[in-house]
Amino acid sequence: MKFISRRNFLEATAASAALPSLRAGAASEIGTRLPPEMKTFTDPETGRAIRQFTSARANSYPLYYFTASITLDGRYMVYHSERSGWVQLYRMDLETGESVQLTEGRTLNSGWAMFCQWRLRGIYNHRSAFNRVKSEVYYFQDEELRATHLETLANRVVYRMTGRLCIGQSDFSPDGRHFAFIHADRRVYTDVMTELEPVYNTRVISPNVPPPIPATIGMIDTETGKYSDILKLDYHVHHVLWVDDRRVLVNHLPDGLGMWITGIDGSGKRDLRAPAQQGRINHQVVTPKGIFYDTTRRWVGRYDETSGAFEAAALPEIDGSLHIGFDPAGRFLFCEHQGSANRLVSLHFPHDPKRRQLKTLRSMKPYFEPQQRYHAHPFLSPDRKWLFHTELLDGYSQIAAIDVRDLVDRDEYWDSKT
Repeated sequence: MKFISRRNFLEATAASAALPSLRAGAASEIGTRLPPEMKTFTDPETGRAIRQFTSARANSYPLYYFTASITLDGRYMVYHSERSGWVQLYRMDLETGESVQLTEGRTLNSGWAMFCQWRLRGIYNHRSAFNRVKSEVYYFQDEELRATHLETLANRVVYRMTGRLCIGQSDFSPDGRHFAFIHADRRVYTDVMTELEPVYNTRVISPNVPPPIPATIGMIDTETGKYSDILKLDYHVHHVLWVDDRRVLVNHLPDGLGMWITGIDGSGKRDLRAPAQQGRINHQVVTPKGIFYDTTRRWVGRYDETSGAFEAAALPEIDGSLHIGFDPAGRFLFCEHQGSANRLVSLHFPHDPKRRQLKTLRSMKPYFEPQQRYHAHPFLSPDRKWLFHTELLDGYSQIAAIDVRDLVDRDEYWDSKT
């Protein structure tokens, strides 16, 4: 073991004292422009065209994939990047590749502590959401909810939450009128996570078990700026998304994985539990054709809210875990498979054992563990031509997309009639 001498220690201490404040950081301001980093190549395994949108020596990843990252016209993508040493949001022009910085947060310990590395700094990552109707991205820093307009770059405080912090993924209602988010007491959250962080990092306890942190699901009316509670809970939940303009879907039940629906006034709450043989519902995406989900026992399924029916298909050939992919139209069926292989796959004829097939769309390198930044979190572009995802490229998470235009409209998926 090499010991540092007293002289070297004193010299190092003096040098560090001369450094600027940790919160000062490098110049990184709203409106800072970045040159294109895009690359195009062919996947050697599948022959599919791949577009790599980011290539900086830093982690980059879109917004959480349950919510939108791309404008409806396909022009811009909102994404996180850590290239300045701080987690910030950027707007990328998907034609030119040029990016513009949207935030300048300086929060310490801003990582999504439940699943990802906590000791980040910048804005709170994985908790921002994009309002496609109003062209604004909402994000959290310290005890503020702020917004930046994608076109004008005007930045403002939306809501101050003294003594509270956002602890989960948030989302806008389809009409853009309401913003739902999850928050908790800052001191309670920090104390509990300080205690649990080493245990999560060693995987002694799964982060899928809700920690003893009371949480509130709140809502902002984007027209008036008024805040209201949807529900106060005595446990932690991870995601809130929208079934329609008046109801939210919440990920996690009091005893672990699952999902439930409630009205924005807190009424009509009901748990949605798949049949026991499927296991616990892990991830879900809301589409016009129902709520698609994956489970802990590697089933993929769809919940039909009209009939209340759960229908699902088992994938016994899959090991490890799944993330159901997000086609906002609910037609193309694909997912991320993380196990002995780390890949993106499409699932064809799921209800016909004779024709059912998993096709590899992209094989990827394994993630870094135990403190992850991202998953592939695959989602389809508005023009239905590109399957966006995040993967490890050249040592960092980068945003890429696979050309899938030949697959998306086939009659081979959940509602196959052939």
